[in-house]
Amino acid sequence: MPSSSTAGGRMQGPSTFDKWKMGAMLGGSVGLIMGFIFGGFNIIRYGAGPNGPMRTLGQYMLGSGATFGYAAQLSSRFPLQAQSAET
Repeated sequence: MPSSSTAGGRMQGPSTFDKWKMGAMLGGSVGLIMGFIFGGFNIIRYGAGPNGPMRTLGQYMLGSGATFGYAAQLSSRFPLQAQSAET
């Protein structure tokens, strides 16, 4: 997200909600990719089962995407860098 300037001319970073959205989208996309990799591996190794390969792969992807997305959006709330106090 681009930074927006305020009336005083100081640059302001992304809001808390923007950080939350970015964390959820990043975690969700990583989770989908990981679900695709692990789900595909498990389907090849153990078979798809009664649901078929596409539904089973989709369940792996959605479950992994939701888990990673939730964890990443929660962790994006906490700052990783010390913020300098400018006065």
